[in-house]
Amino acid sequence: MNSTSKKKNEAGFSLIEMIIALGVLVVLTASISTLLRDTMKVTTATYEMTDAQETLRIAQEYINRDLMNAGDGLKSISTIRVPKTFVQNYLTLNPVTDTSMPNGTINLGIITSDNNTPANTAVTDSDPAATVRSGSDRQTVLELDSAFTPIALPASPTASINSTGSSITVSASDISRFNVGEIYFVTSALGGTFVAITAKNNSTRVLTVANGDDYGLNVTGTSGNLKIISTGGTLPTSLMRMKMIHYYITTDKLLMRREFGVANAGFRDSIIAEHVLNVQFNYSLNIVDDAGNVAQPTGTIANTEQRLAVRQVEVTVTVESPKTLANGTQPTLSGTTSTSVRNMQFRQALQPTSGG
Repeated sequence: MNSTSKKKNEAGFSLIEMIIALGVLVVLTASISTLLRDTMKVTTATYEMTDAQETLRIAQEYINRDLMNAGDGLKSISTIRVPKTFVQNYLTLNPVTDTSMPNGTINLGIITSDNNTPANTAVTDSDPAATVRSGSDRQTVLELDSAFTPIALPASPTASINSTGSSITVSASDISRFNVGEIYFVTSALGGTFVAITAKNNSTRVLTVANGDDYGLNVTGTSGNLKIISTGGTLPTSLMRMKMIHYYITTDKLLMRREFGVANAGFRDSIIAEHVLNVQFNYSLNIVDDAGNVAQPTGTIANTEQRLAVRQVEVTVTVESPKTLANGTQPTLSGTTSTSVRNMQFRQALQPTSGG
């Protein structure tokens, strides 16, 4: 009895049982593989969209921070004289013209827009060469560099600016703060202007700002901007570092931040974010028509009235995922923020007059 029972217990699976077991195993394996594949797709898509969201956040954070600070250091300065060629080469193809300015001179605003930049617009002085992404906006804001302590420049008879507006004399303790090629901002009661240092003499403490600088900023002689705002050195002025912060997107989908008015160079380019497809700016204006209706937001600043009336800037950034997903698509993501330009209002503030 025991011997027979032992033989029966040693019997294995039948062929049919083995086939059924293998079939179940194949089905389970296929199901698990499908589940893992779908999970990997979801994980990859989630990662790519998270990366795109981070790119979007960084782009908006940089732009909105500069918009918040736009106009710092420019209180009571309503006229900023800049050569038109510089503005068109570096900032916008369609600058706002001011009838009070002579031909060839732009009264630069706190905010300068360039709406829907056309194809093949080169980025001047980019290295390597770059082109602005077609249909994307460009924008420039002015902001004081608080890290640079302004220098008071006395008027005649100890004038710091010469009569032709081609040189500036500073103190022995200040001359070491400057380098050839740097861009500075000079202001007076008559307004301000940007100059580029073309030469420096340590022994005489003279900074030369002659014509022919790399950026076309310097204009000397009778119609020179520095001569006009200082009245040939007879008006007290102040020398400071004012930043022109310029945003643009390259055809390589890089959001760039170019900063004029930096130490040891005329400007500095920084990559803010990658995989950026577009940036659009809309401006809310403090303008009403004859019927009392508030002007609708506009995508470009077309005249001096609009430039003075900007109160909020709406920024829309569109980015794409860094990589193509398994289904061959590259998802895009857009986000819009609105920033109050807190320093714009003073340009429309009433100015005190004599007699109360």
